[in-house]
Amino acid sequence: MNLRERLPGGRHLRTFTSLSSAGIGEAMLPTLSLIALVRVTGTETSGQVIFAQSVANIWFLLCDPCLENAAQRFVPLEQRRSGRGSALFLRLLRLDAGIGLAATTAALAAVLGAWFLGVVSDGLALMIALSVVWRGATAPNGTAFAGFALADRLNASGLLRVQGALLTFGLSLAGLFVGGPLLYLAGQAAAALLMAAGFCLLASRAVTRTLGARGGSSPPLPAGILRFTLSTSIGTSVASISDFGILAVAGLVGGPPLVTILKIAMAPGRFYANLAVPVAAMLYPRLAQAAAQGAGETLIKRDIKRATLLLAAGGAVTAAAALPVIGTIIAMAYGPEYAATGAVAMLLLGAACVKGVACWSNVLPLAMGRPGWRLAYLSTEAALLVGTLLAAGWTTSGALATALPFAWGTLALAVLGTGFWIMSMGRLITRRPDRVTSVTTVTTVTTRVPAQRP
Repeated sequence: MNLRERLPGGRHLRTFTSLSSAGIGEAMLPTLSLIALVRVTGTETSGQVIFAQSVANIWFLLCDPCLENAAQRFVPLEQRRSGRGSALFLRLLRLDAGIGLAATTAALAAVLGAWFLGVVSDGLALMIALSVVWRGATAPNGTAFAGFALADRLNASGLLRVQGALLTFGLSLAGLFVGGPLLYLAGQAAAALLMAAGFCLLASRAVTRTLGARGGSSPPLPAGILRFTLSTSIGTSVASISDFGILAVAGLVGGPPLVTILKIAMAPGRFYANLAVPVAAMLYPRLAQAAAQGAGETLIKRDIKRATLLLAAGGAVTAAAALPVIGTIIAMAYGPEYAATGAVAMLLLGAACVKGVACWSNVLPLAMGRPGWRLAYLSTEAALLVGTLLAAGWTTSGALATALPFAWGTLALAVLGTGFWIMSMGRLITRRPDRVTSVTTVTTVTTRVPAQRP
């Protein structure tokens, strides 16, 4: 396979533009909603809403098997082995939706029990319940996104995500202005339900058109998928401590004011992350295909090194352009009382730019069949982040005084972590690729797996 076949420039650029636009929309529109929420309800109430959302996110992260990672790794293997990759994907999608429904039911029962026992107030219980419905509706979206990657339709998935972000923005703001924070959360939940239904349906159709219609009963789960899924799901759960989990811990350490400050300060870093994450999303199906087909290490290293250089340049430009104006923008958006939050946002944006250099570290171990590397690293990082926040809370007083040392610690951990992955890249890639012997001779176009060409 020559370079032109592997990296078609126009298609590559269109896919990146679609995914990055979706990511920016999913970061910008919720930020605009947050601005409206803070200005309409104030720091205390908005902090409660953010806390309720964080609790729901943590619950579903603990219950999420992250089958999207397993789908991108094992569906190509199953397609080569038996030509029934689409049947395996549909089974994983149904399983993901079923687990999400069970997790939603259990969470709502727990919230009802806590309210009945008087552990949480009426208002907070309703906020958490609505947040649970919102988050539960999004449970199968990850596997659906993997379906678009398997079907070589990442560009289409980006457009759908933009539409979903616009729908969520519109319904949540309408709810906020009509009925306050509870209808704000109800609008998010309604949008999530509509989006999930369309996303899963279109992803299923895309996979069956590309890999062929499923035939007969679903194939058994491939050997090793349970161990792989357990490792990746735990890794994803602990990784999210740096976002949703930190906000929940902040609620316990410093209350709603600290939650609100960190939520605001994290927003610029999320904007940049949504430019870096599409690179990893585009690399994963290509790296997984390379591993499944026994491609040489040279091709994989070339893609990783090019991504690293691209993201290093992008991070440097972003930091140089954004750091001087973050404080001013935050003061204009949220009010002058939040101007000092700009110092925290600068540090967290710097950390995001540094971490973005090695964003491929989130998918390379999975593509190479070594999820344990990712799990060990993310567990260490999460523990250090939580420890940094707890230490800051114990040694300082005031929300802003707590947020600043936490931000410095986050930046230091980003530098150390990125250095670790760059130095470990060669060792991680140097392994015997998976070899799958096809049990049938596939000759029809309906069972062909096309090269993944984001």
